[in-house]
Amino acid sequence: MEIVTYRDLKSKSGLLPLLEQAFGWPFSEREFNRSIKIDPRLKNGAVGFCALENGRVVSYVGAMDLATRTLDGAIERAGGIYGVATLPGYTRQGFSTALFKATHEYFKGKGYRFSFLNTSPTIVAYSLYKNLGYSDVYSYPSAYKVLNTTKATLPKAKTLKLDLNKVLAIYDKYVRNKVGLVVRDRAYLEMHAKDKRLTSKNTLCTDEGYVVFRKEQYSTRILEFVVQNKAEAERLVKTIEHRARGVVFARAVFDKTLRQIYLSRGYTLLDEGHDVFMVKLLETETSFKQAYGEDFFQTQLDHF
Repeated sequence: MEIVTYRDLKSKSGLLPLLEQAFGWPFSEREFNRSIKIDPRLKNGAVGFCALENGRVVSYVGAMDLATRTLDGAIERAGGIYGVATLPGYTRQGFSTALFKATHEYFKGKGYRFSFLNTSPTIVAYSLYKNLGYSDVYSYPSAYKVLNTTKATLPKAKTLKLDLNKVLAIYDKYVRNKVGLVVRDRAYLEMHAKDKRLTSKNTLCTDEGYVVFRKEQYSTRILEFVVQNKAEAERLVKTIEHRARGVVFARAVFDKTLRQIYLSRGYTLLDEGHDVFMVKLLETETSFKQAYGEDFFQTQLDHF
């Protein structure tokens, strides 16, 4: 077995069958390299680690550099794991374990105290993560509502250019007393804008808050809801419902006021879900709760 970083991988085309088999992702080196250049979590790091067997890429573990805020208000870097995959026929042979060890050593070399990942207890790899020392931080609370109408009831709104500086200012004010994945800059928003997750068409923005959503065939998924004023939050929820059709739903609903508004408007709330956020301590002097407390915040725009 040979282990190399993504950047040192000579022929990256071998990732195509690996990632397509695991995630249905038809990997494109050109497009992925474009994403690396604009993603602050990847652009200055190793990107990931690859296991090669006889020159063939058989396993991959992605490595991100995340910015978090701790209880004392400090900005702390942490590791983020994504894209864990092994080719069929090469599973249960120690490839992923070896890549995780290499990734953890990489994080330790950067002085990181924690490594994070998102997964589900319903998948086979969950037991691997447990064996490697990862533990659950929380599962994601969610909200769902079936709408009475099947078509949008408001006229199509005029599309205005999205002001990223305004969005960032609203977000920074909203998370000023929160810990977790709450450290952003304009480059982070520009990354989401270039990837079409944050655009003028899928963002409702006022002077007091904003909602980022994604319209799907029969539903509307709320990706981020940021507002401090309860009345404005209620107004934005109503506006989303008027513009949606079929089903409106949101995951990672950690805001207690927003949960109350959803409940009052007939949403079904789930306190737990199948998706879980996990942490591994890379050094044992500080626990996760000592660093972050009980309320580690993120939204679906932070999902990796």
